[in-house]
Amino acid sequence: MKRVGAGLVMLLLLGLCCAFVGGCGPVKTCETSLVTLDETRLDAETYGQEAAETAVKVAELEQKLSKKNEEIKMIEHKPAELENKVRELKKGSGKE
Repeated sequence: MKRVGAGLVMLLLLGLCCAFVGGCGPVKTCETSLVTLDETRLDAETYGQEAAETAVKVAELEQKLSKKNEEIKMIEHKPAELENKVRELKKGSGKE
Protein backbone atom coordinates (compact mmCIF):
# COMPACT_ATOMS: atom_id res chain seq x y z
CA MET A 1 0.00 0.00 0.00
CA LYS A 2 2.85 2.35 0.85
CA ARG A 3 4.45 1.55 -2.51
CA VAL A 4 1.31 2.47 -4.42
CA GLY A 5 0.94 5.75 -2.49
CA ALA A 6 4.61 6.62 -3.02
CA GLY A 7 4.28 5.77 -6.72
CA LEU A 8 1.26 8.03 -7.10
CA VAL A 9 3.04 10.89 -5.34
CA MET A 10 6.08 10.46 -7.59
CA LEU A 11 3.88 10.33 -10.67
CA LEU A 12 2.10 13.50 -9.58
CA LEU A 13 5.37 15.34 -8.96
CA LEU A 14 6.75 14.18 -12.32
CA GLY A 15 3.59 15.42 -14.07
CA LEU A 16 3.82 18.81 -12.39
CA CYS A 17 7.48 19.15 -13.35
CA CYS A 18 6.69 18.33 -16.97
CA ALA A 19 3.88 20.86 -17.00
CA PHE A 20 6.14 23.62 -15.69
CA VAL A 21 8.97 22.78 -18.07
CA GLY A 22 6.76 22.40 -21.13
CA GLY A 23 4.37 25.20 -20.31
CA CYS A 24 1.86 26.39 -22.82
CA GLY A 25 4.39 27.25 -25.49
CA PRO A 26 5.00 30.61 -27.15
CA VAL A 27 2.12 33.03 -27.40
CA LYS A 28 0.67 33.23 -30.89
CA THR A 29 0.16 36.64 -32.46
CA CYS A 30 -3.36 37.88 -32.93
CA GLU A 31 -4.45 37.71 -36.55
CA THR A 32 -7.25 40.26 -36.63
CA SER A 33 -7.76 42.58 -39.57
CA LEU A 34 -7.76 46.34 -39.12
CA VAL A 35 -11.28 46.49 -40.55
CA THR A 36 -12.56 44.24 -37.79
CA LEU A 37 -10.82 46.37 -35.17
CA ASP A 38 -12.31 49.55 -36.61
CA GLU A 39 -15.78 48.03 -36.71
CA THR A 40 -15.43 46.91 -33.11
CA ARG A 41 -14.31 50.39 -32.03
CA LEU A 42 -17.24 51.96 -33.87
CA ASP A 43 -19.64 49.52 -32.23
CA ALA A 44 -18.17 50.35 -28.82
CA GLU A 45 -18.61 54.10 -29.44
CA THR A 46 -22.19 53.58 -30.63
CA TYR A 47 -23.06 51.47 -27.60
CA GLY A 48 -21.46 54.08 -25.34
CA GLN A 49 -23.60 56.84 -26.86
CA GLU A 50 -26.73 54.71 -26.56
CA ALA A 51 -25.91 54.01 -22.92
CA ALA A 52 -25.50 57.74 -22.23
CA GLU A 53 -28.84 58.52 -23.90
CA THR A 54 -30.52 55.76 -21.96
CA ALA A 55 -29.06 57.10 -18.72
CA VAL A 56 -30.60 60.51 -19.47
CA LYS A 57 -33.98 58.92 -20.18
CA VAL A 58 -33.78 56.90 -16.98
CA ALA A 59 -33.05 60.04 -14.98
CA GLU A 60 -36.04 61.81 -16.53
CA LEU A 61 -38.33 58.86 -15.85
CA GLU A 62 -37.11 58.65 -12.26
CA GLN A 63 -37.98 62.32 -11.77
CA LYS A 64 -41.46 61.76 -13.21
CA LEU A 65 -41.91 58.73 -10.99
CA SER A 66 -40.90 60.64 -7.87
CA LYS A 67 -43.39 63.42 -8.76
CA LYS A 68 -46.17 60.87 -9.23
CA ASN A 69 -45.29 59.20 -5.94
CA GLU A 70 -45.51 62.58 -4.21
CA GLU A 71 -48.93 63.16 -5.80
CA ILE A 72 -50.06 59.74 -4.61
CA LYS A 73 -48.88 60.47 -1.08
CA MET A 74 -50.77 63.77 -1.11
CA ILE A 75 -54.10 62.20 -2.12
CA GLU A 76 -53.59 58.87 -0.39
CA HIS A 77 -55.28 60.02 2.82
CA LYS A 78 -58.30 61.59 1.14
CA PRO A 79 -60.36 58.66 -0.20
CA ALA A 80 -63.73 59.97 1.04
CA GLU A 81 -63.16 63.37 -0.56
CA LEU A 82 -62.14 61.72 -3.82
CA GLU A 83 -65.17 59.43 -3.77
CA ASN A 84 -67.40 62.49 -3.41
CA LYS A 85 -65.71 64.11 -6.40
CA VAL A 86 -66.24 60.94 -8.44
CA ARG A 87 -69.94 60.89 -7.50
CA GLU A 88 -70.28 64.56 -8.50
CA LEU A 89 -68.62 63.85 -11.82
CA LYS A 90 -70.92 60.86 -12.42
CA LYS A 91 -73.97 62.99 -11.66
CA GLY A 92 -72.79 65.63 -14.05
CA SER A 93 -72.24 63.11 -16.85
CA GLY A 94 -75.63 61.43 -16.30
CA LYS A 95 -74.22 58.06 -15.27
CA GLU A 96 -75.79 58.15 -11.84
